Amino acid sequence: MSSMNLISVKVDDAAPAVRPFAIMRDRVLPSMERRRKEVEAMYAPLMGRPETDPVMLLGVTVLQIMARLPDRACAEACLYDARWRLALGDVPTFHPTTLVHFRNRLAENGKARLALEACLESMRDAGYLKSCKAVRIDSTHLLARIADMSRLECVRETLRLALEFLAQFGGAAVWEPWSGRYADRNPEELRKASPAGLAARMDAAGADMRDVLAKADTFGDAVSAASPVALLRRVFGEQFEIRDGAPAQKRAADAGAVVNPHDPEAQWSTKRTLGKDGWHGYKAQVCESVEDAACAKGEPTRAVVTAILVQPATGSDHGSVPVTLAEHAAAAGPGRPPPDEVFVDAGYVSAPALLRAQADGYELVGPAPTPPHGGDRFGTDSFRVDLPGRTAVCPAGNSSSECDRIDDAKYGVRYYFVWPAKICAACPSRERCVSKKNKLARRTIEVTGNHMTLQERRDLCKTPEYRSRMLKRSAVEGTHSELVRGYGLRRCRYKGRSKTGLQAQFTAAACNLRRWARRLCWEERKMA
Repeated sequence: MSSMNLISVKVDDAAPAVRPFAIMRDRVLPSMERRRKEVEAMYAPLMGRPETDPVMLLGVTVLQIMARLPDRACAEACLYDARWRLALGDVPTFHPTTLVHFRNRLAENGKARLALEACLESMRDAGYLKSCKAVRIDSTHLLARIADMSRLECVRETLRLALEFLAQFGGAAVWEPWSGRYADRNPEELRKASPAGLAARMDAAGADMRDVLAKADTFGDAVSAASPVALLRRVFGEQFEIRDGAPAQKRAADAGAVVNPHDPEAQWSTKRTLGKDGWHGYKAQVCESVEDAACAKGEPTRAVVTAILVQPATGSDHGSVPVTLAEHAAAAGPGRPPPDEVFVDAGYVSAPALLRAQADGYELVGPAPTPPHGGDRFGTDSFRVDLPGRTAVCPAGNSSSECDRIDDAKYGVRYYFVWPAKICAACPSRERCVSKKNKLARRTIEVTGNHMTLQERRDLCKTPEYRSRMLKRSAVEGTHSELVRGYGLRRCRYKGRSKTGLQAQFTAAACNLRRWARRLCWEERKMA
């Protein structure tokens, strides 16, 4: 394949609406061209008709996400939009499904980061992106491209998909009466059924699942291990248990259970700010560079999205910093030093995380989470604990009388402190310290072996200097808003975690491209 033939379009490259396309032509596309061998490795040599230029398709997909266009409109824009022709050159006509196959190749070959890597490389070559001495990380939720289903609807739809696949083995008649029973996705009797009737239908579906799986196993390993049958087996194990020799619905589905068979990797999760209903989908960890100085009013940001990682919705932010930094290092390129500071919120901070950050050579900057409190009662953070000295001082200034060390195989080393009952009885702060349900009538606390590490961070967070320093983290909330409102990151365009990750990578590249253009236009206006 030869390089793309760039055409000349008479248009003002400095116009704000055109500048991202000019940057794509002059900066990003040459960086993508240097990755041509890596992109062409996804294709079989000398087989079939010539493929559409994959480097051009990389640029097309970045512009597609930036403009939030569907595949058909994107293919038309390459022909009729002068800005796209400025950026990509004389693009040959291609069918919209070409983009579908190209995304599949990228996902299957693990090349989702190519566009973002090319964008970051061009930024470094132009001097726009300098060494990232500090980054900020935060997560946001992604809504999967699926419908909300009840547990019964999920079971029935999984059965329907499996039976649709199994019909090619022996014909549809072999799989009766199941095929006819689950052919209707939303039968009328389900909408009118009582709770008892729905429970009975769920148990009946469980029995049908068991029987279908047993019959599928008679066709050999190739059939029983096929994806639709394996999914049926998974849903059966997540939703049912055997009681008295028959399948019965579990009181609650297993954690991480399939919520819709059309996207088995999407999971249900909840967040306090989203209410109790939660969401179905994934979670994205966004890593962004931190500017050395705060931007003035009206000044575009110089921050760059260096990495974005899609995780299961049930994944916790705790422990996500190392994997996100690994993604950052891969996108930043070889030989780039790791950041010195990582700004996060309380969900990422724990004693093991602080110790690991120290061992890995960076500072984890973020508030330590407060321990559980019973209303107005003093929590463990109100006590001054000295683990080497095996003593603790309560808020009233009284020292503990006992200290026991507990070596727990599951939870690690813990320390148990006790105060004398006589002192607690005469303490003026007794009502805020000793619970009325406490039969010992004295205060006790239990802390981990890393309690002093957390307490040191809690004390540090109370200082004005640290609070002022933490303001650098807040800008990542604006980045989330930009990715969601400007590029549609909140809603998945595709199904599956790998393709959702592909969308996230191209979204980060599109965001960086437009930020770069906005910054250049602002600097030129300032110099004029």
